[in-house]
Amino acid sequence: MAPADDFKDALASWASGVSVVATRTGGVAYGLTVSSFTSLSFDPPLVLVCVGNKNRLPAMIRDAGRFAVSLLAAGQDAASSHFARAGREPTADLGVDEEDTSSGMPVVADASAFLACDLHDQVVVGDHTIIIGRVTEARARPDREPLLYHRRRYRTLGAVG
Repeated sequence: MAPADDFKDALASWASGVSVVATRTGGVAYGLTVSSFTSLSFDPPLVLVCVGNKNRLPAMIRDAGRFAVSLLAAGQDAASSHFARAGREPTADLGVDEEDTSSGMPVVADASAFLACDLHDQVVVGDHTIIIGRVTEARARPDREPLLYHRRRYRTLGAVG
């Protein structure tokens, strides 16, 4: 096995929540399932996501100056797969049931939570762009269980054990 494959296999051992990062600019919306999302700071409230440099999302976020992160709920694996599919083009809507934040950023409807962010900074590191957002709005739905991803499969809390 090549070292890059070993690296990917090791990372697949890390269970994580599933998030979709989306923005709207110039009359079109675009979203992407990302595996690298985390909180960065509570004061000020900052989060970061990592997106491949070849993806159109970093440029669209720069243009819009804002974005939103949907933290997907159990049962939303079809939405995650939709946003993970290569070759999609920006369209008038996200292509799944959506809601808007108060700033007009698209989020996946019925997600367990969402964060609306103003762009704080972007940093290119290796083959990815680190996108840092200052959270301007947050909403959680505590009655929704999270969608998890582990060893290249979607899971739920009930399935982990």
